[in-house]
Amino acid sequence: MTTATTTIHVRAVAATPLYGATCDLCPSWSGQVTDDLDAHMWDVRMHAAQHPDPNAGALWTPGSIAPLPPTRGQEVGEVPVYRVICDECPGYEGAGGTDHDRVTTYAELHQAVHTAYQLMRAEYFASPTIAAHRAAVQADPGRWGHFRTSW
Repeated sequence: MTTATTTIHVRAVAATPLYGATCDLCPSWSGQVTDDLDAHMWDVRMHAAQHPDPNAGALWTPGSIAPLPPTRGQEVGEVPVYRVICDECPGYEGAGGTDHDRVTTYAELHQAVHTAYQLMRAEYFASPTIAAHRAAVQADPGRWGHFRTSW
């Protein structure tokens, strides 16, 4: 049985920002660093609620610089987003994420699809090999774009 080597890569395809928070009134406090913007905004608002607003009721003079709130969020960096890329499957959209080890596991699951397909062809499409290929496809979290999902 001759097996062709498949070319499956785990590549960084984008980056997502990381958010953190600081407070001028509490120098020892630092907000949780996260890539979830909603959780970050909630963290900033919850901490800001502990401090009364010193500018409450003050009138803003046009042309002057508005005072900064003591608790504020900011981008503190970014983390790469990895995705499985297969050169043999042009319509394949590999599963992705920020955890490199997990995406490497996704690549191994896609490799199992290729292995099961090669075995299925070598065994002349016997029923057990078809079932094994179908199971491998279902275990792969990636998607094939060439399948029609609606008519």
